[in-house]
Amino acid sequence: RIHTEDGAEFEGRSVILATGVKHRMLGLEGEQELIGRGISFCAVCDGAFYAGQDVAMIGGGNSALQEALLLSEVCKKVTVVQNLADFTGERKLADALLQKENVTVHFSTVVAGYESKDGELCGLQLKNESGETFEIAVDGAFLAVGLEPRNGPFAHLAKTNPWGYFDAAEDCLTETPGLFVAGDCRSKRIRQVVTAAGDGAIAAMAACRYLD
Repeated sequence: RIHTEDGAEFEGRSVILATGVKHRMLGLEGEQELIGRGISFCAVCDGAFYAGQDVAMIGGGNSALQEALLLSEVCKKVTVVQNLADFTGERKLADALLQKENVTVHFSTVVAGYESKDGELCGLQLKNESGETFEIAVDGAFLAVGLEPRNGPFAHLAKTNPWGYFDAAEDCLTETPGLFVAGDCRSKRIRQVVTAAGDGAIAAMAACRYLD
Protein backbone atom coordinates (compact mmCIF):
# COMPACT_ATOMS: atom_id res chain seq x y z
CA ARG A 1 0.00 0.00 0.00
CA ILE A 2 1.36 3.40 -1.00
CA HIS A 3 0.35 6.68 0.63
CA THR A 4 1.07 9.90 -1.27
CA GLU A 5 1.65 13.36 0.17
CA ASP A 6 -1.74 14.58 -1.03
CA GLY A 7 -3.54 11.83 0.88
CA ALA A 8 -4.17 9.40 -1.96
CA GLU A 9 -3.73 5.68 -1.43
CA PHE A 10 -2.83 2.93 -3.88
CA GLU A 11 -2.66 -0.82 -3.45
CA GLY A 12 -0.80 -3.32 -5.60
CA ARG A 13 0.74 -6.77 -5.53
CA SER A 14 3.99 -5.46 -6.99
CA VAL A 15 6.00 -2.24 -6.66
CA ILE A 16 8.80 -0.74 -8.75
CA LEU A 17 10.98 1.77 -6.90
CA ALA A 18 12.42 4.42 -9.22
CA THR A 19 13.41 6.99 -6.61
CA GLY A 20 16.28 8.47 -8.61
CA VAL A 21 19.04 10.59 -7.13
CA LYS A 22 19.46 14.21 -6.21
CA HIS A 23 22.48 16.45 -6.65
CA ARG A 24 24.60 16.81 -3.55
CA MET A 25 24.62 20.36 -2.24
CA LEU A 26 27.19 22.31 -0.25
CA GLY A 27 24.65 23.08 2.48
CA LEU A 28 25.40 26.80 2.58
CA GLU A 29 23.03 29.58 3.54
CA GLY A 30 20.84 30.77 0.69
CA GLU A 31 21.83 27.88 -1.58
CA GLN A 32 18.34 26.57 -2.31
CA GLU A 33 17.08 30.03 -3.23
CA LEU A 34 19.88 30.50 -5.77
CA ILE A 35 19.20 27.30 -7.71
CA GLY A 36 18.24 28.46 -11.18
CA ARG A 37 19.33 31.98 -10.27
CA GLY A 38 23.04 31.44 -10.70
CA ILE A 39 23.51 27.94 -9.32
CA SER A 40 23.25 25.08 -11.81
CA PHE A 41 24.15 21.40 -12.02
CA CYS A 42 24.48 20.82 -15.77
CA ALA A 43 26.84 22.65 -18.09
CA VAL A 44 25.36 20.86 -21.09
CA CYS A 45 21.91 22.19 -20.16
CA ASP A 46 22.75 25.68 -18.90
CA GLY A 47 26.26 26.52 -20.10
CA ALA A 48 25.03 28.52 -23.09
CA PHE A 49 23.25 30.95 -20.76
CA TYR A 50 26.68 32.05 -19.50
CA ALA A 51 28.39 32.54 -22.84
CA GLY A 52 31.03 35.26 -22.53
CA GLN A 53 30.63 35.44 -18.73
CA ASP A 54 32.61 34.31 -15.67
CA VAL A 55 31.58 31.07 -14.00
CA ALA A 56 32.83 28.67 -11.34
CA MET A 57 32.88 24.87 -11.33
CA ILE A 58 32.80 23.29 -7.89
CA GLY A 59 34.33 19.79 -7.84
CA GLY A 60 37.27 17.81 -9.14
CA GLY A 61 35.94 14.48 -10.40
CA ASN A 62 35.31 13.40 -13.97
CA SER A 63 31.95 15.14 -14.19
CA ALA A 64 33.40 18.41 -12.95
CA LEU A 65 36.36 18.20 -15.33
CA GLN A 66 34.23 17.37 -18.36
CA GLU A 67 31.80 20.17 -17.66
CA ALA A 68 34.57 22.68 -16.91
CA LEU A 69 36.11 21.87 -20.30
CA LEU A 70 32.77 22.45 -21.97
CA LEU A 71 32.30 25.76 -20.14
CA SER A 72 35.80 26.89 -21.11
CA GLU A 73 34.70 26.85 -24.74
CA VAL A 74 31.82 29.30 -24.23
CA CYS A 75 32.61 31.30 -21.10
CA LYS A 76 35.03 34.19 -20.66
CA LYS A 77 36.58 32.65 -17.54
CA VAL A 78 36.14 29.42 -15.61
CA THR A 79 37.30 29.13 -12.01
CA VAL A 80 37.51 25.56 -10.70
CA VAL A 81 37.28 25.08 -6.93
CA GLN A 82 38.51 21.71 -5.66
CA ASN A 83 38.61 20.88 -1.95
CA LEU A 84 41.50 18.41 -2.38
CA ALA A 85 45.14 18.97 -3.34
CA ASP A 86 44.57 17.48 -6.80
CA PHE A 87 41.79 16.40 -9.12
CA THR A 88 40.20 13.00 -8.58
CA GLY A 89 39.12 12.67 -12.21
CA GLU A 90 41.05 11.21 -15.12
CA ARG A 91 44.53 12.64 -15.67
CA LYS A 92 43.85 13.21 -19.35
CA LEU A 93 40.88 15.45 -18.54
CA ALA A 94 42.81 17.26 -15.82
CA ASP A 95 45.76 17.98 -18.10
CA ALA A 96 43.47 19.25 -20.85
CA LEU A 97 41.75 21.59 -18.41
CA LEU A 98 44.99 22.94 -16.95
CA GLN A 99 46.15 23.89 -20.43
CA LYS A 100 43.19 26.21 -20.95
CA GLU A 101 44.21 29.86 -20.74
CA ASN A 102 40.82 30.99 -19.44
CA VAL A 103 40.73 28.42 -16.59
CA THR A 104 41.94 29.12 -13.06
CA VAL A 105 42.09 26.34 -10.46
CA HIS A 106 42.03 26.74 -6.67
CA PHE A 107 43.12 23.47 -5.02
CA SER A 108 42.59 22.70 -1.31
CA THR A 109 39.87 25.33 -1.31
CA VAL A 110 36.20 25.23 -0.37
CA VAL A 111 33.23 27.48 -0.97
CA ALA A 112 32.43 29.19 2.33
CA GLY A 113 29.46 31.22 1.15
CA TYR A 114 27.50 32.74 -1.70
CA GLU A 115 27.22 36.40 -2.62
CA SER A 116 24.02 37.56 -4.27
CA LYS A 117 22.44 40.75 -5.54
CA ASP A 118 18.72 41.16 -6.23
CA GLY A 119 18.28 37.43 -5.72
CA GLU A 120 20.93 36.49 -8.28
CA LEU A 121 24.32 34.90 -7.61
CA CYS A 122 27.14 37.40 -8.09
CA GLY A 123 30.12 35.89 -6.26
CA LEU A 124 31.63 33.18 -4.08
CA GLN A 125 33.38 33.33 -0.73
CA LEU A 126 36.33 30.92 -0.82
CA LYS A 127 38.51 29.53 1.96
CA ASN A 128 41.82 27.72 1.40
CA GLU A 129 43.64 25.18 3.58
CA SER A 130 45.62 27.88 5.40
CA GLY A 131 42.39 29.49 6.53
CA GLU A 132 42.69 32.44 4.18
CA THR A 133 39.34 33.69 2.86
CA PHE A 134 38.78 35.65 -0.34
CA GLU A 135 35.99 36.40 -2.79
CA ILE A 136 35.63 35.96 -6.52
CA ALA A 137 32.99 37.51 -8.74
CA VAL A 138 31.03 35.03 -10.88
CA ASP A 139 27.87 35.12 -12.94
CA GLY A 140 27.16 31.45 -12.34
CA ALA A 141 28.33 28.44 -10.35
CA PHE A 142 28.03 24.80 -11.36
CA LEU A 143 28.01 22.18 -8.61
CA ALA A 144 29.52 18.76 -9.41
CA VAL A 145 30.15 17.33 -5.96
CA GLY A 146 28.31 14.05 -6.34
CA LEU A 147 24.86 12.53 -6.21
CA GLU A 148 22.72 11.26 -3.34
CA PRO A 149 20.29 8.35 -3.75
CA ARG A 150 16.92 8.77 -2.05
CA ASN A 151 16.52 5.19 -0.93
CA GLY A 152 16.57 5.56 2.84
CA PRO A 153 12.84 4.94 3.46
CA PHE A 154 13.05 1.60 1.63
CA ALA A 155 16.38 0.29 2.94
CA HIS A 156 14.58 -2.26 5.15
CA LEU A 157 12.97 -3.78 2.05
CA ALA A 158 15.78 -3.57 -0.51
CA LYS A 159 19.45 -3.91 0.38
CA THR A 160 21.62 -0.87 -0.28
CA ASN A 161 25.39 -0.64 -0.83
CA PRO A 162 27.73 1.53 1.30
CA TRP A 163 26.87 4.57 -0.86
CA GLY A 164 23.13 4.16 -0.38
CA TYR A 165 22.26 2.80 -3.83
CA PHE A 166 20.01 -0.24 -4.14
CA ASP A 167 22.31 -3.26 -4.40
CA ALA A 168 20.40 -4.84 -7.27
CA ALA A 169 21.89 -6.37 -10.40
CA GLU A 170 20.83 -5.83 -14.02
CA ASP A 171 17.71 -7.93 -13.39
CA CYS A 172 16.42 -5.16 -11.06
CA LEU A 173 15.37 -7.74 -8.44
CA THR A 174 15.48 -7.22 -4.66
CA GLU A 175 15.34 -9.70 -1.81
CA THR A 176 11.68 -8.74 -1.23
CA PRO A 177 9.37 -10.72 -3.55
CA GLY A 178 7.34 -8.37 -5.75
CA LEU A 179 9.63 -5.38 -5.14
CA PHE A 180 11.82 -4.18 -8.00
CA VAL A 181 14.13 -1.19 -8.51
CA ALA A 182 14.95 0.81 -11.63
CA GLY A 183 16.99 3.79 -12.71
CA ASP A 184 19.69 5.90 -11.10
CA CYS A 185 18.75 4.67 -7.62
CA ARG A 186 20.26 1.29 -8.51
CA SER A 187 23.96 0.42 -8.18
CA LYS A 188 25.42 0.81 -11.67
CA ARG A 189 28.42 2.20 -13.54
CA ILE A 190 26.56 4.50 -15.96
CA ARG A 191 23.71 6.76 -14.90
CA GLN A 192 22.05 8.14 -18.00
CA VAL A 193 18.47 8.45 -19.20
CA VAL A 194 18.95 5.54 -21.60
CA THR A 195 20.11 3.16 -18.86
CA ALA A 196 17.26 4.25 -16.58
CA ALA A 197 14.75 3.57 -19.37
CA GLY A 198 16.31 0.15 -19.88
CA ASP A 199 15.94 -0.59 -16.17
CA GLY A 200 12.30 0.47 -16.36
CA ALA A 201 11.57 -2.05 -19.11
CA ILE A 202 13.44 -4.83 -17.28
CA ALA A 203 11.70 -4.11 -13.96
CA ALA A 204 8.28 -3.91 -15.63
CA MET A 205 8.73 -7.26 -17.33
CA ALA A 206 9.98 -8.78 -14.10
CA ALA A 207 6.94 -7.43 -12.28
CA CYS A 208 4.65 -8.92 -14.93
CA ARG A 209 6.30 -12.33 -14.56
CA TYR A 210 5.97 -12.08 -10.78
CA LEU A 211 2.25 -11.27 -11.04
CA ASP A 212 1.67 -14.06 -13.55
